[in-house]
Amino acid sequence: MPNDIRLSESKVGVVINTSSGGFDSESEQKILSILTRAGIVEPKVWCDSADAMTRSLVEATGQNLDVLIVFGGDGTIRTAAEACAEKGLYFIPLPGGTMNMLPRALYGDVAWEETLKNTLTAPSPKMLSGGRIAGKQFLIAAIVGAPALLAEPRESMRHGNIVDAIEKGSVAFRKMFETKIQYLISGEMKGEAEAVALICPLISEQMSDSEQALEAAVVDVKSAAEVIGLLSTATFGKWRDHRNIVLAKTKRVSVQSSKDIPATLDGEIVSLGTSAEINFVSRALTVLVPAK
Repeated sequence: MPNDIRLSESKVGVVINTSSGGFDSESEQKILSILTRAGIVEPKVWCDSADAMTRSLVEATGQNLDVLIVFGGDGTIRTAAEACAEKGLYFIPLPGGTMNMLPRALYGDVAWEETLKNTLTAPSPKMLSGGRIAGKQFLIAAIVGAPALLAEPRESMRHGNIVDAIEKGSVAFRKMFETKIQYLISGEMKGEAEAVALICPLISEQMSDSEQALEAAVVDVKSAAEVIGLLSTATFGKWRDHRNIVLAKTKRVSVQSSKDIPATLDGEIVSLGTSAEINFVSRALTVLVPAK
């Protein structure tokens, strides 16, 4: 993997999700101005709403690019990362959504303009490991089980739909205690729980970026009160010490249930069916970050 990246000689593409919360009328022009100052000539740009993102990403990754810059929320970023991994492109994710999980993990909690300027000034490749489940890749974390449904009321709250948030939150809590998932970790550790979280080395406080494993956190709660207690400790960064959490490092986890298993992959909600296998991926994606 070359360390000397000459962006002025590279083919650069930009995909902008105009439906993302951070987009405004000046976003496209700001991105192009930053690219011009970095010496990038004639970048190809796809600027579309959320319902056209899949088509835009397919077109972009089919253009023999060297670098793809994507401005959008967690769902757009995760899909784009997967496409870049398949094509072997350098990837620069810009935070255009609410949580911005991957951009924050890579660049910190800074404005996207600064992220792009700093990265283009001194681009350095960084290989990320991650996980794969049901044919989909994740680079931050996967939450498998009914607690993943709590992402839906969060989105409703973000859009100001309080009634919808309450309804979806009630459904998530009810399903949390109606349906358990059976898990098998590394072919040895097994049991039944409400959820299993798989945390990638990029954000794990217990692993280095180079560690060849996922951190598995088994969540087993018996009541709504225990859920609230767990959420409270998570707020203060002490969730690993909670009595309802069991931790392990692994390269493979299998899950199954009598009902469809919901999951969130880097913030995006998916359904896994009644069984799935999660595997560690050593060389998942190459991103560009500012050289230290």
